[in-house]
Amino acid sequence: MKRVSKSQSFAKGSMKNRLQNKFLKLQRVPSGLCKNKYSQMNKIFTLIYLVLMAHNAQAQQVLFKETFELMPGLNLSQGWSSGGWRTSEMYNLYCSYSYVPQYKYFAKVAAISGCYGEKGGPRNNSNVFCYTKSINLTSVQKGAFLKYDSYFNRTAVNNIPERATVEVSVNDGASWTVLQVVPQGNTVDSFTTQYVNLSQYLGYGNVRIGFRYSDQGQNQKLGGWAIDDIELFLPEQKDLSLEIFSPTDSLLAFAVVNNTIIHTGTVLNKGLDTIHSFVVHYKRGSSYVLSDTFNAIIPPLTKFNFTHDIPDTVFQTGKTNITAWIVVPGDVNKSNDTIHTYVQGAHFMPKKVVMVEKGTATWHQFAPMGITYFNMLHYDNEANLAAIHSTDPMGYKAYADYFYDMNYYSGLYFMIDRKYTDWGMLFSTFSRHKQHFGYADLELHGGVAGNRIDIGVTVKPAIDMTGDFRLLLLITEDKLSGTSPYWRQMNAYAGGKWGPMGGFENKPDTIPAQDMQYDFVARKITPAPDGSPTFATELKYGGNYYKKFNIRLEEEWNRNNLRAIVMLLRNDDTLILNSAKLNYFLNVAGDEKEISRTGIYPNPANEYTTLEFEAKGNSKADVWVADINGRRLLSLQPATVNGINKLQIPTYNLPTGLYIINVLTGEAKHSLKLQVVH
Repeated sequence: MKRVSKSQSFAKGSMKNRLQNKFLKLQRVPSGLCKNKYSQMNKIFTLIYLVLMAHNAQAQQVLFKETFELMPGLNLSQGWSSGGWRTSEMYNLYCSYSYVPQYKYFAKVAAISGCYGEKGGPRNNSNVFCYTKSINLTSVQKGAFLKYDSYFNRTAVNNIPERATVEVSVNDGASWTVLQVVPQGNTVDSFTTQYVNLSQYLGYGNVRIGFRYSDQGQNQKLGGWAIDDIELFLPEQKDLSLEIFSPTDSLLAFAVVNNTIIHTGTVLNKGLDTIHSFVVHYKRGSSYVLSDTFNAIIPPLTKFNFTHDIPDTVFQTGKTNITAWIVVPGDVNKSNDTIHTYVQGAHFMPKKVVMVEKGTATWHQFAPMGITYFNMLHYDNEANLAAIHSTDPMGYKAYADYFYDMNYYSGLYFMIDRKYTDWGMLFSTFSRHKQHFGYADLELHGGVAGNRIDIGVTVKPAIDMTGDFRLLLLITEDKLSGTSPYWRQMNAYAGGKWGPMGGFENKPDTIPAQDMQYDFVARKITPAPDGSPTFATELKYGGNYYKKFNIRLEEEWNRNNLRAIVMLLRNDDTLILNSAKLNYFLNVAGDEKEISRTGIYPNPANEYTTLEFEAKGNSKADVWVADINGRRLLSLQPATVNGINKLQIPTYNLPTGLYIINVLTGEAKHSLKLQVVH
């Protein structure tokens, strides 16, 4: 099955259907508006429709096309020179720790894999080159464009990035000219569509297109390049394509009822003429058309991003279809002018907190990257983090086996909301997920009670939903360390071989156990890593759905360093809809009958932070802020407290740095670290 990009999935559809739909919609007179005015508009659009029906849109003439689907075996064939490239499905070409995901696409591609040498083929080297059969351009009069899909992360070793180029030869491969230095892929889709202008090579009868990969002398197991869906086509004189019209992602398509949204989009000039002006129309459902004119100089094969200045308003919950199209005088190719998308109405926007699960192990040489990346994500208040260790002293077999069964068996991977992400795109994907719809608010309470952990969670949906919904409680532990050799951390970043990595470049290739501390370590996930059994099959707005978790506090866990995280999982597609955590460690110090559930949030803080703690019985509470040397900087007046207490602490006068908040009641004292960032 060939992959289809998000923009393609919205834009595809026969021209006949689009014209029929447009014609039918134009027959409707919008309510509440001047009928005479819109009747005239409908007559005009009807006339346009009839003209379009009489003038069939010209399809682009394709001189060369390759999808690799019909090539047998691993070697490129059918006139191609393989030069070390291979063709197969992605999962056959790439090993588990390659940057290119081996599980996403089941279509054949051509690729050079950074670790394919372990599967019987050549390793990456400084010149891996393949090229097409001869293409005749002698009869082409106006122009020729090359289109291809590319997956290329442009990873670096020793600060030297891998390189990919598209080249052309007009003398049967005797010499080659670089047409394009391939850019790094974008942050949304794994594959990006690239275009190259070949118009200067018209008149040649022996044109070959080459794809050259180089690891720049860094013979490593990572990186590589994959290409697919190659076309050499003859462009129209004038052809502007609507590539994107927001929202482009179903999880970005939500808006609160009666609120307005502003649509954005992207056009691509796929014609020979420079475009100077175009009009963008959109209509919500069967409502009236809203139009915006843009004046911009758009040369051939250039994209232009626009913002439609006329806002859209969501009037109801549920799905509302949107049709967007562009109009350019003289544009004869209408097949790429229209995109169908939608917005989803919701009662409110839940607070979205992204869940990141990371596979790791002390024996894995690239685990320091995961440690560094998690430390960076930790300073983002919207991140919930779980480090899932395998076959080391912190190993959690059931949790690790769950992802192993999903083909993540390398020991190092990143899952964002239970969706795999490439290492090189972790932060961009995380930032994108922060904008996703959260489906429901999750409210947590609880903590340690004796030798048990009691956590209650209330699910408050923003929309009506049906499906297989599951709740998972995850307990993680910070500040783990040990003395045995199994606590030593392997380190591929020693000596700066892979560039800077959070200070690990200054540590040895095997870091002694006494120099390592591990955070976010997954200790318990209940009822199971997949959340079974089902929590609910129907969640409705206005309902409060409650579940209480009660698990044993294991003796080897340090109760002062435990966190509680809850995930709402939709098992139908294994997507974590939302997650939440208690804003405090589950620690109990001193006499647990006096005080428990101590926490601070936000942390890091800027202007203010809030201290929350629960006192058992009437207690005198002394609260103060100290620096890391123990000097008292700020004191709050002692007070008699009982039950759950929240105290606001000003931090705007504290310089950026690390501080300790101390809570003292009778015999119980709690100390919590606070990061202040301005």
